[in-house]
Amino acid sequence: MKVKVCLEVGPQGTGAFVPDCPGCWVFGQTPGRALDKEKRLVREWFDWLERHGEPVQKPGQIELEVAEMMRVDYDPVEAGKSEPLFWAEVPPINEGNIAWTLRLLRYSRADLLELVHDLDEETLEWKPPSKPRTIGNCLRHIAYVELWYLSRLEIEVPTDFPQDVFALLDYSREVVVYWLEHFPEEKMAGVFQPIEDPSPICNLWTARKVLRRLVDHERLHTRYIEKVLALRRAA
Repeated sequence: MKVKVCLEVGPQGTGAFVPDCPGCWVFGQTPGRALDKEKRLVREWFDWLERHGEPVQKPGQIELEVAEMMRVDYDPVEAGKSEPLFWAEVPPINEGNIAWTLRLLRYSRADLLELVHDLDEETLEWKPPSKPRTIGNCLRHIAYVELWYLSRLEIEVPTDFPQDVFALLDYSREVVVYWLEHFPEEKMAGVFQPIEDPSPICNLWTARKVLRRLVDHERLHTRYIEKVLALRRAA
């Protein structure tokens, strides 16, 4: 099975994602390391879909093909950096793409809540050694960034939020689901350059990029929380 990968290569690290497998966003110190991680993650992605009841045909051998590569002068691994707009994310989306994204978001949110729903405050705010975020901070980040992604398409999003982290997660996701279910037709195609809170690196956005990032981002941070919980148990 050939899988196309997009690479963002900087002097200190490489970001990689698979346009056809939302949720497979990885970082590595080198392009080779990022591709090794990507191959493993793509295989796990099919297992993930199967666990959530999707009818999948698992691949035998996986061959990665670098479809696009951008060389940049910053560190793609640094938190908050927004990768460039790749050609793979320029085509318009359709209702099928939106329905697929909604399903993947349900699966990713179920996984996330299974990890964190019964954590006490001490665990939520425990600062892991050599890691940038507490679990609580990570959950708030997921919620805020989901709304920020919508705003990249010049969709007006709320600015008042619940204080409780789980209420915030629910509230943010309700807004995202509403807009995906009522997606403006005029936002399905074209490249957007939002004026409010522009991206620090690349301010070019499309609906396809936003859909992919919604899934990628939650899956990426769910894996991070798994690592933090493992450190917590070992502490």
